[in-house]
Amino acid sequence: MEFDPSYDQDEETCSDSPIEMHALRRPHKGGKHIREEPTSLAELQAYPLAVTCFQHQSYYQFCEMVSRVHYHHELAWLFVLHLHNDQTTLAGVTFTLTLESISPATSIPNAGEQWNKTQQIDREHSEPYIKPSYLRQLSRVFPFRYLKDSYAPLMKLTMKHFNYEGWFSCLCAYHIRLLMHFTRVRMMNLLYFMC
Repeated sequence: MEFDPSYDQDEETCSDSPIEMHALRRPHKGGKHIREEPTSLAELQAYPLAVTCFQHQSYYQFCEMVSRVHYHHELAWLFVLHLHNDQTTLAGVTFTLTLESISPATSIPNAGEQWNKTQQIDREHSEPYIKPSYLRQLSRVFPFRYLKDSYAPLMKLTMKHFNYEGWFSCLCAYHIRLLMHFTRVRMMNLLYFMC
């Protein structure tokens, strides 16, 4: 994946906002937008380090459940569309979303540092993941090529299986924070982050 240095990448092209918001933005050269939630473990299993990292963080079991059950696009859309104040009602059934209710359903533990995308990342924690020649050029959004090659496969799988944004040509600061979690450098509460 080649980065076009003539294009000034901004934070808008690396957002986790709904797909409709992307349609309103100007044309970009940030790479193909592939927003697809994986339901197969084949790509993940081809990279044993990722499997180990996901297993250790109790996230692999959730990926296995998704691969068995898959998901229903229209039902998921209705679920999110009707979600208000941590509750959604579908077919007369009310679902309440809390960390305590999501944990047993996903097998993801409700433990670790509560961290969200707006928090800053300590530079000392992110430096091991970035190529030395790019350390001075880091910002909140930066090209994927800044990431050390040894972490690239794990990062791509984390992006595909965890945040579903669909952009793979750039990274945001929180992507490094996820990488810190999955490489056991600094643990975070995944459920809190997702909620």
